[in-house]
Amino acid sequence: MNARRPALGLALSGWFAAATVWAFPADGSNVAVSYVPYRFAPTEQWHTSAAGNLGATRLEDRLWTFDFVQGAEWIALGLPDRTLLSRVGKIRLRVRGSAKGHPVHVFLHSHFMTFHKVVGELADRGEQELVFDAPPGPGWEWFGGENDGKLHGPLRLGGFRLEANGLKDSSKLELISVTVDGECPRDKLCILTADVRPDPDRVGFVARLRSLADAPLRGTLSWVIRDWDREEIGRGQRNVILPLPTQELVVDTPAPRFPARLKFAEAEFDLSVPGQTVPKVQACWVAPPVAYDDPDLRPESPFGMGIYLNRFDGDDRERVAMKARDTGVKWSREDFSWDEIETQRGEYRWEFHDRLLDCARRNGITVYAIVAGWPSWTKAYTSEGVDDYVAFLRVLVGRYKDRIKQWEIWNEPNIFFWDGPKDLYAELLIKSYRAIKEVDSAAEVLGISTAGIDFKFIERMLAKQTPFDVLTIHPYRKVLDDQTFIDDLKKVSDLVKLPDGRPRPVWLTEMGWATHVPHHVLGQDFQPNPQRVQAELIARSYLCSFVSGVEPRTFWYDFRNDGDDPFYFEHNMGIVHRDLRPKPAYQAYATLARVLKGMKLDGPVEAGAGNFAYRFVPAQGGAAEVIAVWNPKSDAAVELKVDTKRAVLINMIGEEREVKTRAAKGPGDSRVLRLKLNQGAPVYVRLIRDAAK
Repeated sequence: MNARRPALGLALSGWFAAATVWAFPADGSNVAVSYVPYRFAPTEQWHTSAAGNLGATRLEDRLWTFDFVQGAEWIALGLPDRTLLSRVGKIRLRVRGSAKGHPVHVFLHSHFMTFHKVVGELADRGEQELVFDAPPGPGWEWFGGENDGKLHGPLRLGGFRLEANGLKDSSKLELISVTVDGECPRDKLCILTADVRPDPDRVGFVARLRSLADAPLRGTLSWVIRDWDREEIGRGQRNVILPLPTQELVVDTPAPRFPARLKFAEAEFDLSVPGQTVPKVQACWVAPPVAYDDPDLRPESPFGMGIYLNRFDGDDRERVAMKARDTGVKWSREDFSWDEIETQRGEYRWEFHDRLLDCARRNGITVYAIVAGWPSWTKAYTSEGVDDYVAFLRVLVGRYKDRIKQWEIWNEPNIFFWDGPKDLYAELLIKSYRAIKEVDSAAEVLGISTAGIDFKFIERMLAKQTPFDVLTIHPYRKVLDDQTFIDDLKKVSDLVKLPDGRPRPVWLTEMGWATHVPHHVLGQDFQPNPQRVQAELIARSYLCSFVSGVEPRTFWYDFRNDGDDPFYFEHNMGIVHRDLRPKPAYQAYATLARVLKGMKLDGPVEAGAGNFAYRFVPAQGGAAEVIAVWNPKSDAAVELKVDTKRAVLINMIGEEREVKTRAAKGPGDSRVLRLKLNQGAPVYVRLIRDAAK
């Protein structure tokens, strides 16, 4: 337990072990660093696994007992994803004990790609150290993702594996540490992250400061707290001393008392250290959301989400599904992976997905299935493999045709998720379409499923006369230019019209932005965004898809963060944290789903140059009316022509206030509503009819 000094609000914890700056390259721009990211402490969540019978294998504190007596092929140590700091040059594994005759394999990850290498043996009986160069380089194999042997962002340690190598023995190893030797720009030795205080009864924020320098660094940490409308509600400053990398500095920042109406507060931290460049970071407090609580299936709803209940089971799955229901999610994209269901030819495991569908139904969530993945027993990326896939698809659709009506054929076949001839995917889609319709004529086939809006790949598939009922796309982009996005959706919708001119729906089955902290040295494929910006992006991307006219279901990627690593973007795509605490994007989604529930697009509204405004009216008739207004590029003053004396303004985070409209100049009974927009943040105007008083 870390000691806290209440008078200063500071604490030190042992995130790093001893580190030194041991050399300066000739150009002086970088420094060499060495630090210990792992000491095999229980808090690091190491675990052991095996191919075959584990026997007496176990991990107790730092003592690893490995047992090959029962014939295991290999025994491994794994751990949760954590990004390694600096550029990694060498890695050192220190243990005490012998594993003679068992080659040591190491695995490291870079985005979707895994690097693998045999790095030697632990043959001595005393304390010893295996030292090896980090990838890429001689001796490294790689697989997955881009599969090109290059680093795509920072490295993450995947774990170590002992190979049986024909031996049936057992022994013990005392695990001591993993050390990283690397280099870092001399002006990027400091790392800053922030979060809300873990105590829900004491609202506040926590900043965490680290340094890779060989001496304590002095600086100033300042912060400002703002509400959703960017009004300042608190600020502070503190002189700090960043300790050696044996420790982490934790600054506990109390927040002022928030007014009862407040649903959001953002603390922005700025660390100033002479000679260092440290990006500002933000932490967001979100008020407990009001439950949407609609347990009925509503397949007509456009509000989808990549919940991926298939990544959870039991109580964890139920908690995730309930949280999604409470924010208004009515659809989920779920993996029905072939290799996980038909593990051997003709042998099926249904229980897991049966439970998944039961869970979704209890929470009012309609599931559509994506079917992908080659099992080991077929011939991947061959016509024979395609026929096996189609045979499996017939069985799958037959089992679930009363519960699933939409089937997506593979994921992103235009990039590395399909590692075979692209025209073979056309064969897969043609045969799959025929098989699904023969089993369930009412089913819809979702096809092509491109990463991005890959017009060339879509045209290539159309030239092969691939049949599909719904085009699915994943229109990720670094920056959301709203008008370009709307135009792109209309363009791709026109591209896939049926020969008789009728449109086909276009579903956005993945789209999202991450909220990770930028790595202090290496960039990643996804740009980091403050949580406030992610909230703005989720609202605008759904609104753009609705007003584009492409009949969409839109599925954000994804609902729950995939991990706890603050630096890895794949861990930070969700709208709730790993522990299910809501991010601002959760509130933004819930507000949009609540405001537009049961509504349909009526058309654009004049709001002045640069502003977007669209009217929504009840799908089943009625007097209610909502206008969504936003400006993606600048703050703006907007004047809307309306026909009511009163309106309710609902900001993106769900805070409401009633306002009066004013009589317009000139003849007639028209009125105007003036409102201010903050850049990128939609506002919803609910008009109050006199009859509804």
